[in-house]
Amino acid sequence: MTWTSKHETALEQLNLLIKQGKSREEAGRTLAVLGLDADFIEQVVERHVAIASDVFRQRTSPTVDASDAEPWYAGVQPGDTFWPKLQDHLMQDANWAPAVASLDSTSRDVVARLGDPSSTHFAKRGLVVGYVQSGKTANFTATIAKAADTGYRLFIVLSGVHNSLRRQTQLRLEKQIVDLNPINWITLTSETADFGNPVQALPLLAGSPLRLLAVVKKNVSRLSNLVEWLSTAQKHGALDNCPVLIIDDEADQASVNTAKDAELDQTAIHAKIKELLSLPKVSYLGYTATPFANVLCNPKDAVGIYPRDFIYSLPKPQGYFGAEELFGAAVLEDEESRVIAGHDMIRFVPTEEALGYVVKNKQVYSPLISPALADAIRWFVMATAARRARSGEISHSSMLVHTTMRVAPQMQFVPVVRKFVKALAAEWASGNVDSWRSQWDFETIAEPAERHGLRPISFSEMSVSVNDVLSKVHVVADNSSSDDRLIYSDDPATVIAIGGNTLSRGLTLEGLVSSFFLRSSGMYDSALQMGRWFGYRPGYSDLPRVWTTSALASNFEFLSRVESSIREDINRYAEKGITPSKLAVRLLLHPKMQATAKLKMQYAVPVSSSFSESRPQTIHFEHKNDAVVNKNLDAARTLLENAGLNAEFNGQLHSGTKVLHGIDAKEVVKFLDSYNFHADSEMAGGYLAEYVKRQVDFGGLSKWNIAIVGNKNASNSSVKPVEIGGGLWFHPVNRSQIQGYQSDVPNTAYLKAITSTADFSADIAEGYSISNTQDAIAARNDSGVPLLLLYPIEANSMPGPQANRQPNGVVRVPLEAVNTLVGVALSLPQAVGGSEPDDMIQVDLRSLSSTDVSDSYDADDAEYEDSESSLNQVSFDGH
Repeated sequence: MTWTSKHETALEQLNLLIKQGKSREEAGRTLAVLGLDADFIEQVVERHVAIASDVFRQRTSPTVDASDAEPWYAGVQPGDTFWPKLQDHLMQDANWAPAVASLDSTSRDVVARLGDPSSTHFAKRGLVVGYVQSGKTANFTATIAKAADTGYRLFIVLSGVHNSLRRQTQLRLEKQIVDLNPINWITLTSETADFGNPVQALPLLAGSPLRLLAVVKKNVSRLSNLVEWLSTAQKHGALDNCPVLIIDDEADQASVNTAKDAELDQTAIHAKIKELLSLPKVSYLGYTATPFANVLCNPKDAVGIYPRDFIYSLPKPQGYFGAEELFGAAVLEDEESRVIAGHDMIRFVPTEEALGYVVKNKQVYSPLISPALADAIRWFVMATAARRARSGEISHSSMLVHTTMRVAPQMQFVPVVRKFVKALAAEWASGNVDSWRSQWDFETIAEPAERHGLRPISFSEMSVSVNDVLSKVHVVADNSSSDDRLIYSDDPATVIAIGGNTLSRGLTLEGLVSSFFLRSSGMYDSALQMGRWFGYRPGYSDLPRVWTTSALASNFEFLSRVESSIREDINRYAEKGITPSKLAVRLLLHPKMQATAKLKMQYAVPVSSSFSESRPQTIHFEHKNDAVVNKNLDAARTLLENAGLNAEFNGQLHSGTKVLHGIDAKEVVKFLDSYNFHADSEMAGGYLAEYVKRQVDFGGLSKWNIAIVGNKNASNSSVKPVEIGGGLWFHPVNRSQIQGYQSDVPNTAYLKAITSTADFSADIAEGYSISNTQDAIAARNDSGVPLLLLYPIEANSMPGPQANRQPNGVVRVPLEAVNTLVGVALSLPQAVGGSEPDDMIQVDLRSLSSTDVSDSYDADDAEYEDSESSLNQVSFDGH
């Protein structure tokens, strides 16, 4: 078929009809009414299907998808309105322009996984995992714009539990979505007013081309207003053709059911959100940097928030400061023996100083300025002045003081800090600047500007602006009792923010350069969310500093590993095509912290990160690296030559497979130590060999079977056999590679799989019926004998005739390796009892669904502020 301009015009018409709410089939029938030939229309529809499939599989970042996902989104179209306007707006901002391409691709990935707005009914559940202060709002803003272009009409953003975050989100969406297209939007909430009862907007849900936006706090009364309003609309049929997108910002906060018995009861906010999820055409999209509660909530609740359809991991943006960058270094409290890898920005507060900030009795608490806090405030002034010297501009600059969650001590801190700032101003004016110069020299040597590609600032350059900075410092306590709240207007602010819960989640501290943080938390999610210092520091990435205790720094270092572990699981499941309902994301356990609140972990079960009952396999290869390929061939040959001396070879040929029995564990350990596992492999890092050694110490895995898996169709193969060691010759197996795999290791071949289920039971005695994975695992546990499989892989492996006809769109291409590859797989029995502690948790996918009953009192709900007015009148012009 030749694709012509006529086809292209028809495709544009088809896209326009789909955007208006017609399915592909309905749009095709409409084209037929216009007189187009049936075969011609079929070609156009098939092209649309192909484009949507291509968009779905062009994911920028690891995504765990449900198996029944049906591609529908054909990407940005010529007639789109909202995303092009937002894209142009961002491109005009120097800070945003470099990120627009990534924002475009990641929002495309997310929209492609929402429900098809032309469907008569859908209920999608997804989770987007980002990093703290890393651009999650930007992603869901772009997602809203693109979803609006596809036909979604009502957008509900659940924006945390505090007025400050709801206000911040409202203003941003108005600026980047509504104000760019004011005639196309109706706002159901405003900067100062949360959701009320905008009755006159009800008719607009039924058939108006306008889009409606509501930014609503997760508060029972506000959500009740929203549910009641939507219930009225639904009774009148206004929602039958109104696709709804619910964005749950900070989705792990307040949304998860924390009733004492989640099987029988629900917290009030969770119940209201479930009512929203019962709408006829709704996609629910949770956003969080701390998904610990979300991946542990009830997976079987049909109307719940478990991300059964997809989990999407946003890539770490370039220039982002996260837990890994700041706390991933090996840090010691002894300043003389500091071992730093990466950024040297953490300053330890001595234990005796930190204890002075513990609030034992708020009635008699009297905060003081300790030496560490004095350093932090002085650095805030100098860093702010240095930013001005470097950029020639005055911008927002902030400092965080977070020592307690209690409101009264926060308020007591304000006059003390104000007094100290005045003392600093007097000291600077007197010319007594030795302590300033000493600190400046230490900090600029410890973290030089050149390391960040920035121009160094001298003490004299920085000094020019110190007086003005000191005169502009504004000290505020940001909490529910304070009248002087943290608000960033168009005028640059120089602010020291003292606070607790309101500064602990979602709210961005603009230009944060100094943090004094002593607030401990026993939960992963709370601790990470308190890290307001995470984020971007364009043009001043050498200046941020964090004063904290060594114990808290150690906790954050551990949390950086938790974050990495979650993303590794998502990446591994994405590669293997495992769905969210088949295999749960695991969370590392800490001896003194818990992942999230206990009531959010009612569906969690303990698991181990060990290789017990696992069947790992090598699917990544440096196939162009002669040294690596030949090293692995030598490792296999050495193993088989040594094994042949001690093993009873059964001499049987099982469809190209030979089995050696009774191999000593030490030979297997030698092989695992000498084999070069790819950096992307789950078997990398030496952990597998360590696991085997540990099991041997506990009396397990002492004797192994080894299977060499050759080509079972050798008689039909033109490929010459290879000698893999011990005098054993095999026709190598054919394993082509997947096209387009991206790795930090150059020239990586990704094979997706090298094994079949039958391979894992090649050594099992007769009498077993190995028909599925569970049977194979049971047989392995019964035998108690581990199996090591070796696969000689033909260097010139070619895709089979059916390889590129798979519905998932995976494309296979020739392997083109420099020599025969050696693939490795293992089938391991259950670990010896007591040898492998449960060091992780994951959701129990066998759990039953909860039963919906009446609301119960949620203690958390009582703490969520709601001092805003209600918006009962809506804006028809975006203002």
